[in-house]
Amino acid sequence: MQCLVSEDKFDLINVERSLTIEKCVLAPLLINQKANETELIKSIFLIVKRFNDLVNVSKKLNEDQMIALSSDLFERFAGESLEDIMLFFKMARSGEFGDLYRLDSIVILSWVNKYLDKKTDAFHENRINEENQRIRTENDAVKNHQYSEKSKEKLEELSKLLKTTTISRNTGVIRKDNPLFDYDSYLLALPEAAKKMDDERLQTMIDNTSQYSHPEVLKILQAENQIRLNDKNKRRTRKRNKDEN
Repeated sequence: MQCLVSEDKFDLINVERSLTIEKCVLAPLLINQKANETELIKSIFLIVKRFNDLVNVSKKLNEDQMIALSSDLFERFAGESLEDIMLFFKMARSGEFGDLYRLDSIVILSWVNKYLDKKTDAFHENRINEENQRIRTENDAVKNHQYSEKSKEKLEELSKLLKTTTISRNTGVIRKDNPLFDYDSYLLALPEAAKKMDDERLQTMIDNTSQYSHPEVLKILQAENQIRLNDKNKRRTRKRNKDEN
């Protein structure tokens, strides 16, 4: 983050003001930048020092404590981003984790899980809002669409024929050769459908999808599976951090 390297205070304020949890979700994770670990810890130190300078309490951190805390925060936020740490201290400065009476590593590290819980809640709320918006848009489109009599007849005919489904309920095998199956439409709808599958159903689909005949389908299913694995890893990390505290 250039404003930290240059220590431009006004640029730093502008960056901080624009930060949201949604933006932090898209930022690069610290764990993926291990090669720059020393530089990142220096950047975290500058964030900690700024917070230490801005907060008006009698007991503050000395330089050695700030350096040690910066290293601890790098480890605790390994699955998050540098932007997360900046937003974390902005929220702390605003009193979102409670009133401030003193500054030490124990107090500050105790706020980490509170921040991660807020981030998780905001992330899931955002996904729910996106899903609700998608459903509303689709419902409005269906409600406002005018079908011709000929289209209605075709839909009724298609509804009867679809009893011979193109996807086996037991195996999840897709048959592209079925004349009733629009493969492109299936690919467009698959990401949302995959989100609603339980883990067992998703794994069955992955196991029964061929890399050679349906690479696009397999890629979508594996992407959803990876998202779930990442969520589980983050939850385990937060639980471990809580247990350590």
